[in-house]
Amino acid sequence: MRRLAFFFNHHYWRVVVLVGVLCEAVAAWLASGHTILASIVGGIGASVLATAIVSFAGPSGEEAYQRFLSLGVTNFYSSRNQVPNGDWVRRLCDAKHRCILLGQAHGNWLEDPGFQPALVDRLRNGVHVEMFFLDPGGKAVQLRQQEDSIGIRDTKTRIRKSLRAIWKIRSELEPTLKEQLRIYVYDATPSLGVTWIDSVMLVTHYLAGSSNLTSPALVVEPRPVSDTPYATYDQNVSRIRASSFTHEVTADNIGGYTHEGTDEHTG
Repeated sequence: MRRLAFFFNHHYWRVVVLVGVLCEAVAAWLASGHTILASIVGGIGASVLATAIVSFAGPSGEEAYQRFLSLGVTNFYSSRNQVPNGDWVRRLCDAKHRCILLGQAHGNWLEDPGFQPALVDRLRNGVHVEMFFLDPGGKAVQLRQQEDSIGIRDTKTRIRKSLRAIWKIRSELEPTLKEQLRIYVYDATPSLGVTWIDSVMLVTHYLAGSSNLTSPALVVEPRPVSDTPYATYDQNVSRIRASSFTHEVTADNIGGYTHEGTDEHTG
């Protein structure tokens, strides 16, 4: 079933199969009074379906599929917009041990009415959550603000708004849960977004001069070898967390990251 889903994630194969099925349906409808035409249409439909079957079962399809699986790539989307809206919070609800969200403003998370209850529920069930925001007063955000939606969206304001929202959620938690929700800001090239739930990552690669919502996305899982996308993204998140350009948001510095007009690094 996984291979079938992988195969039909290519939209053109859905069209090919649909055309084949429609041809066979038309042939069946014509069979009673137009046998010759029915044979022609049925033959076309059979050929189309045969092509899809051979491509699915043949060695080239198998080789590509196995190559992706060996690298731990289990799904992909040409645009992050193609990820069903309900999947984001559902992934969070499935967390058992950890949730790491690396992005820029996390606006879609915090605007989703299901996010806060899901987050609080997971924290109460022992899940450790880390959220990484692009530093609204850093150097990297300057260029991203110009590029994001070709300057239509105010990236700095969106980040500050999100930081205020997540800090409010954290401040309302029981004291024992606050340490399970860690918030960071980083001042580095914002080229990657990661939703990391336990051992599955949904990774988006931001495109220069384009809205984040148009970014391609991959679902990756670990494999018992080192040279996989999952291992690369794991190392990248670890480097960002440990780097000198990343700072944890605390009660002492939250104001410097959330006040409008604050454009100097606060760490």
